[in-house]
Amino acid sequence: MENFTAPMAALVFLFAGCVAVALRRTLKALITLTAMSPVPLGGRIAAKVLRTFSYNEEQFLGCDGAGQDVVDKRRAGIRWLANTFQKMYHNTLEESAKFVGSLSDLRFTDTNRVPFPFQKYVRENLSVASVVLSSEGPTLMDLDGNRTLDVSGSYGFNVCGYDMYKQFLARGLERVKDIGPVLGPVHPLVMDNIRILKEISGLDEISFNMSGTEAMMCAVRLACFNTKRSLVVCFSGAYHGWWDGVQPGPGNERVVRDCLVLKDMNKTSLQCIAARSSEIACVIVNPLQVFNPNSPPPNDMTMAASDIRKTPTAEEMEVTYKEWLQNLRRVCSKSDVPLIFDEVYSGFRIAPGGGQEQFGVKADMVVYGKTCAGGMPIGVVCGTSELMRRFDPEHPARVAYVLGTFSAHPLTMGAMSEFLAWARTEETRSLYDRQDARLTAFVKDTNAKMEVAGLPVRLSNYKTVFTVLYNKPGRFNWMLQYYMRAEGITLSWVGTGRLLVSLDFEEEHYAELQEKLMRAVTKMTEHGWFSGSMTNAQIKMRIGKESLHTIAKHLLQNGPLGEMLGVAGMNEEIDAKPPKTLDEFYSNIMKRKADDHAASHSNEVNQFLHLVSSSMFIYCYAIIFNDHVSAMVLGLISLFLRQVRS
Repeated sequence: MENFTAPMAALVFLFAGCVAVALRRTLKALITLTAMSPVPLGGRIAAKVLRTFSYNEEQFLGCDGAGQDVVDKRRAGIRWLANTFQKMYHNTLEESAKFVGSLSDLRFTDTNRVPFPFQKYVRENLSVASVVLSSEGPTLMDLDGNRTLDVSGSYGFNVCGYDMYKQFLARGLERVKDIGPVLGPVHPLVMDNIRILKEISGLDEISFNMSGTEAMMCAVRLACFNTKRSLVVCFSGAYHGWWDGVQPGPGNERVVRDCLVLKDMNKTSLQCIAARSSEIACVIVNPLQVFNPNSPPPNDMTMAASDIRKTPTAEEMEVTYKEWLQNLRRVCSKSDVPLIFDEVYSGFRIAPGGGQEQFGVKADMVVYGKTCAGGMPIGVVCGTSELMRRFDPEHPARVAYVLGTFSAHPLTMGAMSEFLAWARTEETRSLYDRQDARLTAFVKDTNAKMEVAGLPVRLSNYKTVFTVLYNKPGRFNWMLQYYMRAEGITLSWVGTGRLLVSLDFEEEHYAELQEKLMRAVTKMTEHGWFSGSMTNAQIKMRIGKESLHTIAKHLLQNGPLGEMLGVAGMNEEIDAKPPKTLDEFYSNIMKRKADDHAASHSNEVNQFLHLVSSSMFIYCYAIIFNDHVSAMVLGLISLFLRQVRS
């Protein structure tokens, strides 16, 4: 009996240990599932499933159920815009057309300005000028002699104003002209730049790169190397460059398995980080997400309905988000997980010290880019000595290979030296405060005038960043970008989603911008683009039906069902034939239900899949009121499992 009980006890302990491990892993999986953002997976599924379709002129003009009188106004509005562009930008448009077929970057941005069903008609009727000759203050001059007011911010780069960057470049070149493009050995002023960057970031070491994307690649690689972990955590909606490793959603065809996207400003996300800390190499935050948490950078291409674009209240931006970052810092510190601030956009824009200064949170690594090289391409990684190490003292063959030919290029370092010297002065700090107050006053005054005029547009800002919001349901809000361009306002390819002012914006520029914006919205209203009768819910329902119809049509024409029905390969419209009577329809549904029930109980594998899908449905019911997006995605997955047959 004694010989028998010892092995039994060992087996019991082994079994208990296995159960404990299984329970712990199950708990981690449940926390992760709850904290995960459904956007990357949902976006990937949509990218593969969604089929393109385009409106003809009548469908385009009347897609929101507008009456014929409104449709006629809109048709006249398209003609007015086309004629205005031809008169204002004739030579510039001709030159821009030469680039579209040869410069793929420009072709991409030119295509993705509006929601995809409208793109074909817009490209055929409205062209956007993309060539300029010079800049002066916050204005640009094109080939036709037009001076347009620039609120594009040059993708976030233009903080100081173009005239300041010209000075930085000229003085920077003067300082390094004797060394020329020597790479490898560094100019003495590089140490001046390092000293200032260390003071601003509060960190130990610096690495120079050629772009923000490259700097983020460097930071993640070093974090993984020095923690000996591989999982990277970022938050829903944040953009960290176009590198595969931090872009698990649409836009990247490679399946990324070591980047976990969590919900922003969510307590469960903090629990997930703590629970999986032994796997996590770093947590990356873009402080500009304060302006649109859990949402990607706003783009007119996504403006399917008015309620898609939202911004938090001033209190949420100033207080709630700060508390979120402070809690995140505490969890990362307690869990020994490095916290990386991606300040490529926010660094030197929301404050001279970026998000660290603005929110009072210290990161373990900080990534800068865009503006801090005074007009030259740059990416900078600042970090603690422990995280910046590129070699393993105990394993000589184990290294983190991070190197770039043009890092610390003399001209870049010269212009950076001038910019950093400017950024550190008290006069510059006062410019930030003044411009923040000016833009806030501009937004408040413009909103008041929009309300008095009965115009359905409002502005919202954070520091020197602002966006356009629409308080009336509509499918054509993205059209405002074209009316603003017709008034002489330069926008980036994301349109009215993200607008920027530089520190050289004076009162007269704000007055001019307000006047142009008011005229643009008024003209757009006169042309009937805000006159739709559908609610936001109805708009989304219609878009869903159109998308499903296109998918179904494609499946019928190209899939096995089409072959069975003898319609595969047909290009003409396929009309669905519903059952003639309700009884016939009910009989078909009940037969399908019986077939599914028999198949799901036919063997052990099908029974297991049925049990898993049923459990997922129950979980969806539990979370649907708090997180309907996750419930929807999980519900679709569970439906798919029910269709799998062994």
